[in-house]
Amino acid sequence: MDVVSSTPVTLWADFETSQGLTIPDIGSVYYSLYDTRGTALVLKGDLTPEAEATGVSIEIDALHNILPPDRDFERRLVTVNWIAAGRSHSRRIVYRVIALPLHSVTAADVRNYLSLGDDELPDEAVDIFGAQLAVEEAVGKDRMAEALSSGTRLELRAERAIMLAAAGQLFPSLRYRIAQSKTDGTAKFERLKDPEAFAALVDATTDELSAALGLLTGTGLAPADTIPILIQLTTVARDPITGDAPVGAGT
Repeated sequence: MDVVSSTPVTLWADFETSQGLTIPDIGSVYYSLYDTRGTALVLKGDLTPEAEATGVSIEIDALHNILPPDRDFERRLVTVNWIAAGRSHSRRIVYRVIALPLHSVTAADVRNYLSLGDDELPDEAVDIFGAQLAVEEAVGKDRMAEALSSGTRLELRAERAIMLAAAGQLFPSLRYRIAQSKTDGTAKFERLKDPEAFAALVDATTDELSAALGLLTGTGLAPADTIPILIQLTTVARDPITGDAPVGAGT
């Protein structure tokens, strides 16, 4: 998950082990918070879950989520430790601290484009920030910032490019999820279960993203070799569930 710099965040940690959820011993729960360099920002901070609770919320102060001006993002690692029935357990939670985005693209925009529901594609599965960085790398950070604050059609193109890149980066995992839904009988990904429809979506996304990047660079053409990077569609020789060769594989 991403947290905007200088804002607090509330995390949730389940007391889950390989044997399932546990109830921690009283007074045994604590957490530590580390920055990108592994420096402890909070060391063994006490946590007090409710009685018989199988999870606990963790409040991270805004002071621990400040992004240095020379960085695009920073990682934070939270470790939660507890004792249950005399045995020690721990779990890790990772999040990114990012600058306030200049765009308004959300995971819901990506779901709308793909015609998927939030049960099929939850927010945490969509990496908007990663897509933003990928487009910035293709276009140039300064040029992208100028476009996103232009108040013109170019701003709309820039936002559209981020959304398309975020959607495109999901295609490899969508192949797997679609194949899995075919075998387990779940009524999900109905629009994309047709291999030809999926291939058409990949092609349409690639073409529109290429055009948007061309407009953003001012050349009318997408920068060389950027589309294969932004559309992370790896060659799939065999369906990961059925073993069949999908239509359009490798396109």
